Amino acid sequence: MISVRSAIPGYAGFADPIARRLSDQQVRAWVGERLAALGQRLPDAFATPGFEETLERCQFGDQHVIKALEDGRFADADHVAAVEAEDAQLLTSAARAEAVDAAGIAALIAEVSAAIRHRADAIVALRSR
Repeated sequence: MISVRSAIPGYAGFADPIARRLSDQQVRAWVGERLAALGQRLPDAFATPGFEETLERCQFGDQHVIKALEDGRFADADHVAAVEAEDAQLLTSAARAEAVDAAGIAALIAEVSAAIRHRADAIVALRSR
């Protein structure tokens, strides 16, 4: 499992709402960069169903996630650990883009897309705890 803090230099953390929003952007950017590099390495990736939609989710924040992260409880150690676990899973999935071949693109996109959805659902659910 990839460590978010070691993978993303200058990771903003969870001290306040601004840092949490920046952390969200940093995680999405890291994933998007891996997908964009995959598209450059294997141009047929763009024809893979879900590729462009998944890349777009990296470019634009989920407003439900952003609103949840504004909650002060996300500075709590338990919330931080939960979000960082979701982020680590997402980064681990996206890191596979560096080695995937053309035959594995569809499975990778499905995995990354599911990890993005799971992360968003988990963050929103944490807000209601």
